[in-house]
Amino acid sequence: MTIARTSSLAVVAFITVAALAPAVVHADGVHGDIELDPTAYALAGNSIHVGISASHLRIDLGNFAMALPQFIHGDDGFDVSFSGFGAKLQYFPRLDQHGMFFGVDADVVKVRAELQGSDRVARDVQVGVGVHLGYRIALPKGFYVTPWIGVGYQASADDLTVGAATYAPSAITVFPAIHVGYRFP
Repeated sequence: MTIARTSSLAVVAFITVAALAPAVVHADGVHGDIELDPTAYALAGNSIHVGISASHLRIDLGNFAMALPQFIHGDDGFDVSFSGFGAKLQYFPRLDQHGMFFGVDADVVKVRAELQGSDRVARDVQVGVGVHLGYRIALPKGFYVTPWIGVGYQASADDLTVGAATYAPSAITVFPAIHVGYRFP
């Protein structure tokens, strides 16, 4: 299956889940939510996630993109950005799904490395898996804030060569984030 086809299927799945999330809130014990990551928007990207939860479990489908500051990717001479989609399965010890949680995740990410001062670009598609840990803080009227951190393994992270320069991404990633969300009643 091509990346274009995989991306198209992911977008269809994402839109379907987003459209169904408010409808499922009337089922006993099932809730929908939507989250944004403000950091992604501050770094010339986007981040939107929809979730469906029941009992202690939450499933999250998300679409995200951002430009990485050089101090994060560490390769002098490159401007690096990524975009992709992913899924998370999370477990909350508390039934109200506040407080601590942990989970597993998987993603498909398109990485773009541009040699600074040129229009030369290399691209790679990476498939990753990981684990994450976070804490959901309840706010009034169904809103919440969720700081979390994930550690992932990019199974297909390849070096990208542009001219004589090489961008060498790490196969192990550490990703901290803060999501702002709303849980449908």
